[in-house]
This record gives sequence, structure tokens and C-alpha cells, in this order.
Amino acid sequence: MSDEVLFTQKLVSKDNDNKVNIEWIVENNTGGLIEDVLALSQCYTHDFGNFEDGEVKPISFDVELPSTESLKMDFGDDTVIPDKITFGGASLTYLANGVSFKTKSNILEI
Repeated sequence: MSDEVLFTQKLVSKDNDNKVNIEWIVENNTGGLIEDVLALSQCYTHDFGNFEDGEVKPISFDVELPSTESLKMDFGDDTVIPDKITFGGASLTYLANGVSFKTKSNILEI
């Protein structure tokens, strides 16, 4: 077993109303308890609580993507939505043996 906390994000679904469903998955492979596990990004925050060694917890949430119309109102009539929208790595903080750690998830392109 590896000595790490894995934090991944993936696209679950995308609908025609400019909404996407994203899933965060946290896996504890540290060999011990991790506590106060908190994930956050620019669009969502979730308190996962504590994890025993080997425990995996997923959470999914919806994000509304900007429409072309709303972008044009904010940035001008020649604004367009790019072909791909990138969600940077979300941050994950936790305590292991009383020591604070921070890691990031993968980058997600939609």
C-alpha cells in the first residue's frame, strides 16, 4: 500500500443547460487515520471529516457554466466560450498524526 492521500476529480455528466456534475474522490492510503479532511475549489467546498486507512469517500456536486450571453454582457459582444473549460486542481487539507498536510487534485477539462 502506498503512503499517500489520493484526491481526484472527474466529470460525471454534462447537460444542455450549461450544468456539469463533478465528482471528488478521496482515498486514504497512509496506513493510519487522517482527520479534518477539507476539499475546496473556486466553486465548491466539502468537509469530508475523518478517514480510516483504506477508506474511500466520494462526493458529487453541480456547477453551472457561464452562457455565451452572460459572458457577452460581462466582457463584450465578441466574447465566446472556449471549446474546453478547465477546472484547476482543487485543494485538500488534512491532519495526520497532528501534522497538517495539503495536496491538490488533477486538473479537469470539460
